[in-house]
Amino acid sequence: MEGPSRIETTPPRIEPAAGQERSSPSDALDPPPGVRLPRQPRSRISFERMITAAHDLIAESGLEGATVQGILKRSGVGSGTFYARFDGRDALLAYLAIRFWAKAEEGWATVLSPSRWAAAGPKEIVTQFTRMAVVWTRAHGSLLRAFLVHAMTHEAYDLLDQTAELDNTVADHLTRLLLPRAEEFIHDDPEQAIRLATLQVFATLRSRFIFAWGDRPDGIEDQQLAGELASIFLRYLGSAQRARAASN
Repeated sequence: MEGPSRIETTPPRIEPAAGQERSSPSDALDPPPGVRLPRQPRSRISFERMITAAHDLIAESGLEGATVQGILKRSGVGSGTFYARFDGRDALLAYLAIRFWAKAEEGWATVLSPSRWAAAGPKEIVTQFTRMAVVWTRAHGSLLRAFLVHAMTHEAYDLLDQTAELDNTVADHLTRLLLPRAEEFIHDDPEQAIRLATLQVFATLRSRFIFAWGDRPDGIEDQQLAGELASIFLRYLGSAQRARAASN
């Protein structure tokens, strides 16, 4: 049986926003305990190879696939080099998660920049947001699942907080986009409604693609899911009711 069809929408690019100076990802982050960042160009190359190897192994085989031996084999780096940078696999995974969330915040900040949506109305903004959220969550489902499992079993890294931080950061961006158009809503507290609706979108997608091991067909296509999430979002704000009232 074929799985749900996928939306042809590009997820947020995980790159610095326009105008930002590009730098090595390891330069901008405070590493978690057990991670020693490289300073020399040659050391950075091997460091990035290990990070990339871990990333790819998780995407292919889940958390179980990202063993130290697997990372060494995939990256072509020796064990001495690995342990010079990481106390162990858990430290590497914690750093990978921190960097992933930082890049995700940059990507969402770029695609939800107000200048991109100056001529758009609430329906277009919300519809495109839910489409991108579906695609982004599916594309990164294996990583998100691995980060969640790792965070729950390694509380010392405080990684669970980063999921909520990204959700609320995206809600901040959508609030800035939608509040200037609040005259189109009938909800008594549109700012709170925008935040809650955004969090509900991410909670639904997390349930479908992460907790439910997202490759299983569930009877709803991605396109339909995005459309229903947008409809729920807009109805909660009262946008649909306002449009009907104006037409009567």
